[in-house]
Amino acid sequence: MINTSTSDENLCGLKRADFQTTVNGKQTDLFILKNENGAEIAVTNYGGAVLAIMVPDKNGKYANVIQGHDSITHVINSHEPFLSTLIGRYGNRIAGGKFILEGKEYSLTINNGPNSLHGGPTGFHTPHLGCRTGNSTKFEIALFIC
Repeated sequence: MINTSTSDENLCGLKRADFQTTVNGKQTDLFILKNENGAEIAVTNYGGAVLAIMVPDKNGKYANVIQGHDSITHVINSHEPFLSTLIGRYGNRIAGGKFILEGKEYSLTINNGPNSLHGGPTGFHTPHLGCRTGNSTKFEIALFIC
């Protein structure tokens, strides 16, 4: 696995400069991960958005197999805020934004009609995530919730 260098050489054609900005005082960036077979994944540290997954077809021609974003602006301002991002603390809708656990009722933020969807408006899709590379075979992404 290889992390993004300062060059824009990648299969997906994304440019690192298009993902570098400051959001809530934190720097966003583009990371390109490649394996020894040439497959490539592009991800940003804003919401952990997966931007492209480049894999070869049976003839060796590479194609992006997901719908992603072309810039950090598109990630932030998307009409589909959960498109290609991490979701959480739970996935899917919680009807009425309420649930009962061990006899206690909990109320959640409503963000999808009468329901709470994918962790609400401040789920894992919006925060800046800590990313680092330890070496050419290791990439870590983390979200700390206090």
